[in-house]
Amino acid sequence: MACFQTRPSAAVVVVVAVLLLQACYEASASSSLQLQLPRHQMRKMLSASAPSMSSSGGGGRSAEPLELEECSKDLLEVYQINAPSMAGGIPTYSVEFTNTCIECLVCDVHVACGDFASNDVIDPAKFRRLAINDCLVNDGKSIEPSFPVSFQYGNSFPYPMTVASASCDCN
Repeated sequence: MACFQTRPSAAVVVVVAVLLLQACYEASASSSLQLQLPRHQMRKMLSASAPSMSSSGGGGRSAEPLELEECSKDLLEVYQINAPSMAGGIPTYSVEFTNTCIECLVCDVHVACGDFASNDVIDPAKFRRLAINDCLVNDGKSIEPSFPVSFQYGNSFPYPMTVASASCDCN
């Protein structure tokens, strides 16, 4: 009687290796406390379509504030994702506000945030509730395109957040 040895095929080895790499990536991503997460892992909370604007040729930010009809709350995108839970198992969420206008600053950003509350302390200069359904982002200061404002909060459920108003007159 012959003893048959079976060897795993190359395809099985590749599949197992890919699954192990994916598991390692997910484990390292969930243990990371960084707020700067890849865009493909974020859930977009507001669909923003920036108006098309002609460049002044310099590639830099426009010195003049945008006209009222060009500046709108649609220049901002809100991303919200699940983050690692707090001690005690309280769910945590990461939020990022991004200015999509490459030639302008956006300031005085107010967010419709319901009765927002957090079990975690949030820097009020980044995000704070002024009244029911009115939260202020970045202390009303400008948000530059390359520098999104982000924070984390803890609560048993995520709060839907949409930009209610914004200004481009950021002097």
